[in-house]
Amino acid sequence: MIRHPNDMVTSLNARRFGALVTLLTVTTSGYFAVSSLADPGGLVPGGDQAAPKTYAAYMAARSAVLLGGMVWLLALRAWRSLGLLLALNGAVQIGDAAIGAAHHQVPQTIGPLVFAAALLIAARLLAGRNQAPGQIRPTSR
Repeated sequence: MIRHPNDMVTSLNARRFGALVTLLTVTTSGYFAVSSLADPGGLVPGGDQAAPKTYAAYMAARSAVLLGGMVWLLALRAWRSLGLLLALNGAVQIGDAAIGAAHHQVPQTIGPLVFAAALLIAARLLAGRNQAPGQIRPTSR
């Protein structure tokens, strides 16, 4: 097992927050992916046609890979890699919020913005480095 110097360890609180945000994201995004497959017409009028069903299937496949990757990185405790995936997912949520705003849909704007903020904060925390208590950093000469 590879160990990191103490100043490269992500804090316990950052790991807990990152894990919570990951699990919430997987749960909610997974729910929407499955519900769009089960009933595309429930999301938009005319969703029971072939094109929206096919599109929903493509989006669900992409969601399964990204959400599965998040779960896998969480299980491996690959905190910095998970942080990168959380940041990318946060960028997607910002795009979703922009689409919601363009269509004047308040819930589809606020919900993704809240998730984007949580995802980006978790990503930033997981990317940070902690100084171990009592550890003195060497100075450069």
